[in-house]
Amino acid sequence: MGYIVEYTLANPILETTRRSVPDVELEVEDEQPISEENARLIFWARGSEADLQRFEEELPTDPSITDYEFFSDISERRLFRVTLSEVGERGLTYVDAIDMGITFLEILAKGDHVEYRAQIPDRDALVEYRKLCEDHDLSFELRRLYRSDDGDTAGYDLTDRQREVLLRALEQGYYEVPREISTEELAAEFDISSQALSALLRRGHEALLRSTVAKDGHN
Repeated sequence: MGYIVEYTLANPILETTRRSVPDVELEVEDEQPISEENARLIFWARGSEADLQRFEEELPTDPSITDYEFFSDISERRLFRVTLSEVGERGLTYVDAIDMGITFLEILAKGDHVEYRAQIPDRDALVEYRKLCEDHDLSFELRRLYRSDDGDTAGYDLTDRQREVLLRALEQGYYEVPREISTEELAAEFDISSQALSALLRRGHEALLRSTVAKDGHN
């Protein structure tokens, strides 16, 4: 059955920049742990044009990253990819979370804290994950915990954005062989980069698999 957990972390990733420009909200699109290099993070930054400009000016001095790339600018949103430093990698729990059967559904950051919404298989996984955060010196605060079959979580634990993108991909023949629409063309329909679209699709596929095939396999 599983649970949905909502919690906050005092996470060092982009903490200095977030505090400098507290009105900019970050939405994580993808985390890319890389064994031979430092991990990378793809995210949207949302805010006024003035705040977004300040945000980008602060990035080069943020101790949690070593460099960044700017991908696109769409109506008070900017898409970035950053490479994490050792300081930043301390806040990356993605790989360990997967090993625990945890799926991140949404990650939002603004100001001092980072808000998470995740699917967990059971309460033991939550206890184990919380211990991991403590070991990484990440302050964990539980906000909400509920069963994943509650009415407000129907839909295979997909976010609204993931559901929208997956349905459009299906309608447009993205999964046909050969494809009837390219990744770039599908991304253009949502005014996002192909990298952001690929991240949304991957997270959506993972959520579907964990809510169907993986769940059936444990019954």
